[in-house]
Amino acid sequence: MVNRFCVFLLVLAWSTSIQAGPKEDALAAYDKFFASFTTDNHDQLVALFAPDALFYGTSSAEVVTAPEGRLVYFTRALSGTRGEVKARPFERTALLLSDSVVAISGKWQSERTLDGKMVTAGPSRVTVVMQKRGDRWLVAQFHNSPTPKPPAAPPTVAPTR
Repeated sequence: MVNRFCVFLLVLAWSTSIQAGPKEDALAAYDKFFASFTTDNHDQLVALFAPDALFYGTSSAEVVTAPEGRLVYFTRALSGTRGEVKARPFERTALLLSDSVVAISGKWQSERTLDGKMVTAGPSRVTVVMQKRGDRWLVAQFHNSPTPKPPAAPPTVAPTR
């Protein structure tokens, strides 16, 4: 009886560890973007994108289609005195489109310490399409924009008598 239970637990643990699928793998690759975002290694950040990826950064006026354009974007956006930076993704959802394509939508914000004060930027909303190419999940499409403020509540009208 004890042996059967031990075998059951072993099989359960083994099957759980191999159940990560394309959606989970794509989300793990997506998380690497935010980890790389906080470093000054712009080449590492750009390497997470497919060479032909479509990219709209927060301040991109036009779609960026070349790796050199993404490198210029991140170098400008992330260089200079930034203090310690943290990027935190949240509210993310993933949609499995195929075994090699996953669409991810979510929100994120950055936090940095400048002159001893915590400064928060965001939240921003982001939509990313991750595509598996060879053995790597890469960003094939990226769009980031500020989250709009919620609409103001309509004025309440007092009842007339």
